[in-house]
Amino acid sequence: MKLQSLNCPNCGSPLKTEGNMQVCESCGSSFKIDYDDSDVAYERLSKEDELAKQRFEHEKEMLETEYRLKEEARIKQQKYEKSEQRKKKAAGGIKALIVYILFFGFWIGIGFVVYKAIKGESVLNLDKLAESMTTTTETTVSPYLLVTPEDILADTEFLENAKASVLSEVHRGRDGESVTEYDIPVTEYNFTGDIEIYDCYLLTSEKENRLVFMVKFTYQSERDEDDVQVVYDSLYLKNITFGNTLATQDKLVCDYSVRSDRGEGATDWHWDGALDADQLYRSAVLGKTDFTSAKVNLPQEEAPVETVEETVEEYEDEED
Repeated sequence: MKLQSLNCPNCGSPLKTEGNMQVCESCGSSFKIDYDDSDVAYERLSKEDELAKQRFEHEKEMLETEYRLKEEARIKQQKYEKSEQRKKKAAGGIKALIVYILFFGFWIGIGFVVYKAIKGESVLNLDKLAESMTTTTETTVSPYLLVTPEDILADTEFLENAKASVLSEVHRGRDGESVTEYDIPVTEYNFTGDIEIYDCYLLTSEKENRLVFMVKFTYQSERDEDDVQVVYDSLYLKNITFGNTLATQDKLVCDYSVRSDRGEGATDWHWDGALDADQLYRSAVLGKTDFTSAKVNLPQEEAPVETVEETVEEYEDEED
């Protein structure tokens, strides 16, 4: 760079820099700064250095995000492994208890037989044995098999209570919940609270009945209100049967405790729900091979009908 005098050569007053010019504040003379090749090279290197710093900051941010995601996955895996270990220990304890019960039961039975033999009494009462065998051969229908989808629809009070229990459980577990997407930029999705029961199935077996509700709800992005993620879930009530008293023998009863079961392969752990409704149906309904499934065609919510009188009243209010 060729340096020029900082004072005006005409009047000797100080020069003021304006862009690529030096201007005299007194006489108004202006002088151009003469840049050479070294100045251009310096300017280019400065820009390259700034771009390198920006790339470094971006890569640093990406690495930090990747590390955070790996840490969250590792912690979740540790929690899962600890849960599995607790389940295995509990299963082992139950097996040991069963072995102890069978062992002591066997010796108690032997002692009973010996006691009866000492008293000269027969251990087996053949008449009672024949009677019990006759009773056993008379097959009774399980009360669970008597419940049909038509019974569910006919008992409107039970159905409304069941739906209310399911919706309450979804709200209880998700109100105020948010989900973070660690993309660039990071986006928070908030639970909207708009829940829809879009399907219902009755799963029947000799040992248990389940009424399965398929629900749909959404999460909305904080950045873009049109960015909505739809999530599906499967919740059910169990042990549904007719009441065993005179007052409840024609009514369906259960404990209204809501449980969640998405089966295998339907859960997206990030959203704690399913993103594919068809896969959820296959896992939560068709995948229950111990049950017979039947769809319950829930009645559609009817929109309120506006009467002629209401229309006239609204028109008069608008004119007033």
